[in-house]
Amino acid sequence: MTSGRGLSRQLKQTIILLVLMALLFSLLLNACGSDSQSKQEAQQNKIALDRLIAQAQDIGVPDTFLQPILNQESQLVTTTAPFMLLSDQPDKDYYGNIAQRYHFLSIQIKGLEAQVTQQLGYQAALDMQNFESILSQRQSQGFIEAAAFVDQVTQDQTMLEQARYPKDFLEVSSNARNATQALSLMGPANDQLTTLHNAIQQLDDSGLDVSALQQQEQDDQTIFHNAIDAENFQQLIDQIKAQVQAITTLSTQAIPSVGATKLNQFSDNIEQMKRYQIDTSSYQKQLLSDRAALNDARTINDYLTISARIDNDIEAARITMLREEANYLLQHYNQEVNNWGASHQYHDQFDDQVYQLDYEYDEAHGFGSELDTALKNARTADDYQAVIDRINTFTLHLKAMETDESDTTPYTQPHETDLQLIQHYKLSNSSVIVVSLVEQALRFYEDGKLIKAFHITTGQYERPTPPGLWQIFVRQSPTIFTSWEPKGSAFWYPDTNITYAMEYREDGYYFHDSWWRQDYGPGTNFPHQDSGGDQAFAGNGSHGCVNMPKDMAGWLYQNTGYGTPAIIY
Repeated sequence: MTSGRGLSRQLKQTIILLVLMALLFSLLLNACGSDSQSKQEAQQNKIALDRLIAQAQDIGVPDTFLQPILNQESQLVTTTAPFMLLSDQPDKDYYGNIAQRYHFLSIQIKGLEAQVTQQLGYQAALDMQNFESILSQRQSQGFIEAAAFVDQVTQDQTMLEQARYPKDFLEVSSNARNATQALSLMGPANDQLTTLHNAIQQLDDSGLDVSALQQQEQDDQTIFHNAIDAENFQQLIDQIKAQVQAITTLSTQAIPSVGATKLNQFSDNIEQMKRYQIDTSSYQKQLLSDRAALNDARTINDYLTISARIDNDIEAARITMLREEANYLLQHYNQEVNNWGASHQYHDQFDDQVYQLDYEYDEAHGFGSELDTALKNARTADDYQAVIDRINTFTLHLKAMETDESDTTPYTQPHETDLQLIQHYKLSNSSVIVVSLVEQALRFYEDGKLIKAFHITTGQYERPTPPGLWQIFVRQSPTIFTSWEPKGSAFWYPDTNITYAMEYREDGYYFHDSWWRQDYGPGTNFPHQDSGGDQAFAGNGSHGCVNMPKDMAGWLYQNTGYGTPAIIY
């Protein structure tokens, strides 16, 4: 039996043990959680970071840009504070470091928003330029279907002007790219319609009943006229290809007649080649060989094989013909530039030098070298056709300059050359900037009516202004121009404040104010003494931009927008 004294001693020992354990537990709690302020700061910084991430996602910053930051945050979340008995310093250091890391990621998010907004804004402007460029091209090619995209250009331009966030610019880019793709497919779809029509015509010429096929063609034409996006055009292209394939199968019964038609086309191509003094002897031999093979054909496979061979021969002849046509046109273009420039020169009394008036078009100083490069790099029939189209455009603008040089109409009145180019590009119902290089004048037309005219200064002899049809795709007010040339170069200039800038061609070609000039008009694109006294920068033409007084640049900025066309000749 236990005595009362013994029981009391045991109880006392138990109580002392419990008190010691409570004290130890308290110490542990204080050591592990004593730095609640650092922990709270880390939690607050994480909440702030999550809020910024949500905001960035909400305004449309793509996840691909955010992912590195999200990964770093995930790594921070998975870390744990160190466990140190009787000391809270490691705890403080841990949460202090975590708080700083979250704060640094927040700073990165803010910088990322600005960077992404700028990048996407610039990309949206380029996408709009591509959209407007191909739309203008399709309009000049006579595609009435392109009219369906005119309203979209206006809407997208308005969206671009009002855009503030990445998602706004992404929407503009998406719209512009989809429209550009649709307009790009408009040409191939039209080519497929032509192929279908020719295939049907071949069967018709062979005496076959093609009424059902003609109805198919009419239905395809309706789809083509109503197509509004890339998917519509691609589906139509695929559909027509299938129809052409079906017609090819059907045409095997009329292949001899079709083959003869192709041989006639091949023969016509050979005759056209002779106009460019091309040696056609090898093509003549191939024509005779193809004709003999067609006569010897007996089975469907024979006919299909020789038909494919004739197609290849026709394409090879077409490439040769287009290449020689491009060479022929370029040679005559360069001769015209040199001959007219030799007889139309500017004698500069300032430096006693003589300059060709059409230097913007020549190979040595102007943009004629771009034609040489394009022809050198051409490989396919489409490449050569594009070069031919570009040479014809340069020739058109050169001829306009030649006519304008002898026109005595005051620069403040409408010029016939302006109106002819406006009509050629089907811009009679829109606002158009027209720059006459030989007059050093800018005229602004609206619906074919002259609204404003003033003198300007264009690119100097070594840095000409590019002739052509352009569209404004960047608008900045104000901005700072920074030289691309190294300091010490003849074309270097210090960072320059510009109030109104409108870029019309990539690589930094702008319409803009030039506060350092006092004089504009004829002769100011050549070396001269500016009345303002600034010989270093005002005593010659620009570096390719179109310079104008500040008040005129302000007027032009207020009366134009994204996509406003500019004709320079």
